[in-house]
Amino acid sequence: MTTLSIAIILSILLAFVFTFLNGMNDAANAISTIIATKVLSPLQAIVWAAFWEFTAFIIVRLVLNQQFAVGNTMANFADQNIIDPYLVLSALVGAAIWVWVCSKNGMPISTSHALIGGIIGAAWFVNGLGVLHARPILITLAFIILSPLIGLFLGFFLECLCLRLCKNVPRKRFDRIFKTLQCMASAAFSIGHGTNDAPKTMGIIAVLMASVFTTPGVSPEMLNFMGKLYDSSQGFHIPDGLAIACYIIMSLGILIGGKNVIRTMGGGLARITPVRGFAAEFAAASTLIATSMYGIPVSTTHTITGGVIGVGLTDGMKSVKWVTARRIVLSWILTIPVPLIIGGVLNMLFHILLK
Repeated sequence: MTTLSIAIILSILLAFVFTFLNGMNDAANAISTIIATKVLSPLQAIVWAAFWEFTAFIIVRLVLNQQFAVGNTMANFADQNIIDPYLVLSALVGAAIWVWVCSKNGMPISTSHALIGGIIGAAWFVNGLGVLHARPILITLAFIILSPLIGLFLGFFLECLCLRLCKNVPRKRFDRIFKTLQCMASAAFSIGHGTNDAPKTMGIIAVLMASVFTTPGVSPEMLNFMGKLYDSSQGFHIPDGLAIACYIIMSLGILIGGKNVIRTMGGGLARITPVRGFAAEFAAASTLIATSMYGIPVSTTHTITGGVIGVGLTDGMKSVKWVTARRIVLSWILTIPVPLIIGGVLNMLFHILLK
């Protein structure tokens, strides 16, 4: 087996590992508040989130018969003609290292931004800035700021509105109503995650598969094998089988590794009640679904974090645990630069040693 074939196989396997890490860190946000308020048990919440994550696939592909717009954006941060298995492998390694470190320490970072940083670094360090596409990069950078702010303001507004409309409702009935609404908001958030965040890794795997047919030196056996998985005559696309596999692996990540992040988001930032859980998750879900329609890759983590801080602010500034918030923001600031450097250096080494 050639070195190039090994790089292709490792890239695909690592992409699936990264999808699993996505479940550990990002997708856990969909169920953190619903567990914190004891609306559902952890096992029930995991099954609930996994079901609605997969519903996103049904809505996009079977009902609307559309491609995943965010996945297409992820494949266009750099010229596709310079993308090869070594670049993708370098980007994935850089992103996976940072996501694993943050997940281990309970920091809800953006796995998508880690992956974007890895792609930018791997492309830039070897091919120069000219191969990067400014528009998707600038939009992504803008929404690092905008998505938590949108979540914060929507979460704050929704909780104030709910408290105002239900001020005369008895407490027990009030909690019962918002426990039901929180289940619905959690489902909407999982659909939003499925339409915006899940396709990001799919887009990277799909562009890797497409690059195999244009990369010199790929063995006939590998071309034949990849041809069974990816129809290159259709141009760039995300195969349905790839999408289904990513959803299953991401659900396993939620089941096995999301406890630390759930603990941080479920009470580490602010006290969560059913009405607050509903407001935070509905605010985040609205933002995710809206941006997915335009193919904008926003961070589910940033959005739900903003929503949780927003509902916490209804009790005043002191009700938010700003020490935890500062730790989260610091990890956000480092999320693109660290994978960018790791991915860039790795791809340089690959080109020096192997190409």
